[in-house]
Amino acid sequence: MGQTRDLGRRIELHSMDPHCHDISLGLYRQIHDGRSGYLVHSYSAAEAAEGRLSAIRDGLAAHAGLVPMEGQPGLLEFPCGEDHEKALRRTFLEVCKRADEEIDGPLPLIRHDKKAECELTVNSEGNGQYRITAPESAEKGPRRVRAVARGFVKLCEMEIDESDESVVKFSCHVDHDSLMGSLFFRAQNVRSAMQEDELSAGRGVLAAPGSQDDS
Repeated sequence: MGQTRDLGRRIELHSMDPHCHDISLGLYRQIHDGRSGYLVHSYSAAEAAEGRLSAIRDGLAAHAGLVPMEGQPGLLEFPCGEDHEKALRRTFLEVCKRADEEIDGPLPLIRHDKKAECELTVNSEGNGQYRITAPESAEKGPRRVRAVARGFVKLCEMEIDESDESVVKFSCHVDHDSLMGSLFFRAQNVRSAMQEDELSAGRGVLAAPGSQDDS
């Protein structure tokens, strides 16, 4: 029980990792001096577990834009000091889906959109604000731009500009390009992402012995 409490509060769990002997991988949140720090941890004693944890930790840092937390070895944090927990949980699960060699750096802010039949771009306007754009020649572009913006709002708990539905922003007013790139695909397919969340909640999650109340 004490070890579990020391990890902090578990905010997400990848219960069976097919890339490493079906071990479970947890993402934990700790508070230090009012800032949120995040720990990737596994209870597994498998020999390959530490290497897998290192790959997931590095991948999460790259894909979410996290940095080492000063004075807290092993913990990562957002430079802005905010939680962005919903977006981080989703990014953690996306990274866990990949084998070590498939975990690369930050993803691009431009993607092809099948429904719009064109490329969509996430443009940073500074201070945590982003504009989703499509080529002017794309007939279906404006509708898809608004849909993707709403997808980001749901996935990242962002705010949408009431005067321009193609513009979204983080309440911390800090840029998070890596996070936007990582969840771009999910924002394009937000209905599927929401269905995955519902299925996961319905199945429940596995937990280490004794961690149900304190994880």
